Amino acid sequence: MGKKCFSIFLSFLALLFTRSTLQAQNIDASFNAGTIQLHILPILNNQPLVLGQKVFIPQLDDSVQIDRLRFYLSDVSFSNSSDKQENIQQQFFLIDLEYPTSLRRQLPLQTISQWDSIHFIVGVDSATQLKGAQGGDLDPMHGMYWSWRSGYVNFKCEGISPICPGKNNAFVFHIGGFQAPFNSIQSVSLPVYSDTVVLQIDLTPLLTISSITQNYEVMSPNAKAMTFANQFPSLFRSIQ
Repeated sequence: MGKKCFSIFLSFLALLFTRSTLQAQNIDASFNAGTIQLHILPILNNQPLVLGQKVFIPQLDDSVQIDRLRFYLSDVSFSNSSDKQENIQQQFFLIDLEYPTSLRRQLPLQTISQWDSIHFIVGVDSATQLKGAQGGDLDPMHGMYWSWRSGYVNFKCEGISPICPGKNNAFVFHIGGFQAPFNSIQSVSLPVYSDTVVLQIDLTPLLTISSITQNYEVMSPNAKAMTFANQFPSLFRSIQ
C-alpha cells in the first residue's frame, strides 16, 4: 500500500474509532453528574499525529516528522446559554503525546447541567507563573519549565524536516512568556455536544515555509514566539 493510501486509511480508521466510541457509550445531548470525558486528538495533514512518523505537508512540498508535542491546558470551564458556569477543580493539565493517557482526562463536575461551551487557556496563567516551580502536572521534571527564566513553557513542538536549515534538519518551537509584550497565553472557547468532549488540535498551520526555514528555533519569549502563540486558538476545534 502506498504512503498516501496508507495515510488515508489511518484517517478513516481514526474517524471510525471516534464515532464508534461515542455510539457505544450511547451519548446524547444530556450531561451526567460526575464527570465529563475530555479527549485530545492531535492531527497533522488530516491524519492522527504519530510521533516519529513522516507526514507529507502540501504547503512545504516535503515531509515533516514530529518527535515531541507537549502543551498545557488550564482554567477549564463549561458554560451554557442560561449563563451558568462551572470551573473544573484541577487547574492544569499537561498534554504530552508521548504519554497517551494524558490525552484522555476525566473532568469532575459538581452540578448537573447541560453545557454547550468549553473554555480553556493554552498555557499557564501569569499568577501561577509568578509563584515559581510547582508540583503535579506543573512539576519541572516534565521538561516544561525554564529555570533560567523562572517560567513555564506553554507549548512545545519539536521535529525534523528535510528543508529545515537547522542542525540535523531539526526545528524547535518552545512557546512561552507571560509578561507584556510577549504574553503567549491564549484563550479558547468552543461548542460542546455531549459529556464526551473531543478536542482536535491541527498542527498543520504551524508548519509553513517561513516557520520551517526561518523561524525554526524559538526558545524564548519574543516576537517569533508570539507569531506562533497567536495561532493557537484557531488550531483547536470540537468534534461532534
